[in-house]
Amino acid sequence: MALSLWVIMNGISTLYAVSGKFALRAFVVLLTSFCCVILLLAFARGKDGELGRGFATVLEGAAAIAGLVSIDLLSTHLISTPVLGLLQLFTQDYNNLGGVEAGVRMTSIFGNPNVFAGCMGIGVFLSLGLAGTSQQKGHRRFHLVCLYINALSFLLAFSMGGSGTIAVGFLIYLLLERKQSRGSALVLMVETLILVGAGGVLVSATSLVEWTGFQPVPLVCVVVGAALLCLADQFVGQRLGKALEGRTRVVPILIGAVVALLAVFVVVAMQLTGPASLDAGETLRRSAYPEPGTYTLSVTADGPVNVTLESQNKEDTMMHTSTTIYSGPADGAVVEVPEDSIVVYANFSADTSVTLERVAMEGNGGAVEFPLGYKLLPDFIANRMQGLWANQNAIQRVVFFEDGMKLFQRSPVVGLGMGAFENGIVSVQSFYYETKYAHNHYIEALVENGVVGLILFVGVLVTALIAVIKSRRKPEEESNPLTAALGGALVFMAGHAAVEVVFSSYAYLPFAFGVFGLIALCCGQTMPLSFVKEGVRKGVSWVLAALVLVYTVLLGCNLYARSLFNRQQSYDSLERAIVLDRFEWADYMLSYVLSSMQMEAPTEEILHNAANYAAKLQEVDSNTIPLYLAQYYFTQGDSEQAFAMLNKYTDYVAADPNTWQQSFDVIMQYYQDEPVYLEGVKALYQKMQNWNEENMGTLSLSDTAMGWLGQFGFV
Repeated sequence: MALSLWVIMNGISTLYAVSGKFALRAFVVLLTSFCCVILLLAFARGKDGELGRGFATVLEGAAAIAGLVSIDLLSTHLISTPVLGLLQLFTQDYNNLGGVEAGVRMTSIFGNPNVFAGCMGIGVFLSLGLAGTSQQKGHRRFHLVCLYINALSFLLAFSMGGSGTIAVGFLIYLLLERKQSRGSALVLMVETLILVGAGGVLVSATSLVEWTGFQPVPLVCVVVGAALLCLADQFVGQRLGKALEGRTRVVPILIGAVVALLAVFVVVAMQLTGPASLDAGETLRRSAYPEPGTYTLSVTADGPVNVTLESQNKEDTMMHTSTTIYSGPADGAVVEVPEDSIVVYANFSADTSVTLERVAMEGNGGAVEFPLGYKLLPDFIANRMQGLWANQNAIQRVVFFEDGMKLFQRSPVVGLGMGAFENGIVSVQSFYYETKYAHNHYIEALVENGVVGLILFVGVLVTALIAVIKSRRKPEEESNPLTAALGGALVFMAGHAAVEVVFSSYAYLPFAFGVFGLIALCCGQTMPLSFVKEGVRKGVSWVLAALVLVYTVLLGCNLYARSLFNRQQSYDSLERAIVLDRFEWADYMLSYVLSSMQMEAPTEEILHNAANYAAKLQEVDSNTIPLYLAQYYFTQGDSEQAFAMLNKYTDYVAADPNTWQQSFDVIMQYYQDEPVYLEGVKALYQKMQNWNEENMGTLSLSDTAMGWLGQFGFV
């Protein structure tokens, strides 16, 4: 019921959303995922401990297939090519999909490694739960194969936010696991970690680069690693698990020891460094944290090395910018680290292959060495860990969160509707950056659906958690065997939602909703909602059914309007599309207005309709429409209204420099020698200067625009 209410609220929000087009796109993904889960639940079969296993197997298998295809993008392309060919029959989104950020991580078939890591993380939990509770050898081996593929895929995507939250999820999994099974679950986790780590090292050393041809290592790692996991489980893991079944006091100590060992390993791995080899034309990027001051660079290497040193202060980390403080031969270079610097990046390169033994900055701020080769970490993890204590991605996310809260304040109770963050984020930025999402779904929910939406979203997570806990408290023979895995997956999802865009992704939502569905199926009997009257439950069901029906009609009207306009691009078809389409009516209105401008001799009716539509469009909060309306009003000789639209445009997309350039391009195009026009130009330019003074970013115009403004003495 909680999930249904959240979906209903999102659907209702599209009816008052500031951008119907963005809202429709977001809600269709949400509603489709919800309907798929309802369909799977309807066909779920099984009794007692078998309930939900088929459903969970579908989800883990889907994750494993996505993982295998993504790994093959680094490998042979024998699997990925036909899969992508099939997908390209329906969409162009998979054209030229590389699948890798060279030397850093696998970006996957989804294109977004963080979203992919979220899907693979869910797959890992389900595979662990299914493998650990399988009674038949063949089934257990299938789940172990899926476990290895999902875990290796998760590692190669290396989402730092995902890595932290999945670790917490594993602890919750072990805490919720049945006492006699806790030891075997721990052993399986450790086996998988060791074998996946070995596979990750091999892939990193050979294949985490732009694909240039047949490269068998990644797929060989999958096959060999999965086989070794099955063998290790049969001959080591299961025997150790049975030996630990009756030792309920020993297992918590072992869990603590494993956690401590992993913590020590992470610390040691970050500190234990040595030489690094650098091939001709290759670049090695490393970071250090020197105090402000003057330094001399000391380099020990078997050949000449060049370096570019970049300094970042806090503002730079937010804006993904940097200041180059030196570029040239490395050894003996004298550099000045600015007072506000928080991190210095060194980009080493060489004309011939060299081995870097030691690189240090020595000066009045002390001696600081750059870590070079990490002896215990794969290269792709070492590369991702650079600048960890001044991580620009983490710092910029804080900016996303703050700007999201500014949008939330515009409509705190019910929000601005789905898609509102993407539509309005530039209007509250203090410097320009590109993002569609807040990277925190709790803030995203506040922006889109207000406090009501946040309560409903958190309610989904809380009710699911309560169901899991209640299921775990039942006698062990009555509790569903997948309870612990579902609890771990739920905590992972809740934590990951706080740092990533996962709950806004078409790829992730079916997996997330699948977990909610599994919890309802496997643990839902612990929360029968007896306090809710039958009429209320039926009411929610009817509202949900009505919502699906309404959106079927609205989406049908949307598609019909588009088809109508594509078949017959006329004023009549535009008028009909405006009436039919609840979501993209503004686009059709704007098309009507712009078409009237291009018509040589429009009729009075067309001019009248265009004027009415333009007046209605003035009320729309859009990041594009006001610019076109300004052109329309200039052609109508209404300079005052044209500048009003340019002011609205520059208010709503203020942080984007292109906004101002486009505005002045329009102004220059429709030059008019009249006081209202010149006053409008002066006021808009002054507005841009005021924005620069009040905000972190810097807006600028082209030389042509500045020269044109100079003719009037405004510069």
